Amino acid sequence: MPRFRSLPLRALLPVVFVLLAAMWLGIGVVVMPDDQPLLARVIGTVLYAGLMTVFFGVVISRARRTAGGADELSRMQAATKAGAVPPDVEPATWIPMLEKWQSQNRRDRWLAPVTFVGCLAVSIWLASTTGWAWLVFTLFFVVALISSTIGARRSSARLTRMLGDLRSRE
Repeated sequence: MPRFRSLPLRALLPVVFVLLAAMWLGIGVVVMPDDQPLLARVIGTVLYAGLMTVFFGVVISRARRTAGGADELSRMQAATKAGAVPPDVEPATWIPMLEKWQSQNRRDRWLAPVTFVGCLAVSIWLASTTGWAWLVFTLFFVVALISSTIGARRSSARLTRMLGDLRSRE
């Protein structure tokens, strides 16, 4: 995964485009198999995947620029996952990024459960009225709700510990 994260944008964005297009087309075929002609579905898929690829490209390039490059961002993400700051890092670069992630994490601790409970309610309603395919989405939203709640709590503790460590180094 670190190699994938540190790919140049010229190599990463086509992969993102293909993954998004396959996901959108697959979901459309499963949920609404006879709703649209194939040409309309393909045009919609290309537009969706293209716009989302541009969005992710902007977000990724801004994050890489803020962190000091793709390798440094990948290092920060790996360190956050491990919960320990490497000894040879520059606190002036790492502290703002970790503070930003901590702020996002605080917001995610309440926003993710609210979002996934709402999506869960809608998917249960659609599963009961439309068809069985929505049960897969119901299962997905249950797993996403549980993992986002647990992950946000763990990540919050790690980020707090890492920021304390970095601030003591200054």
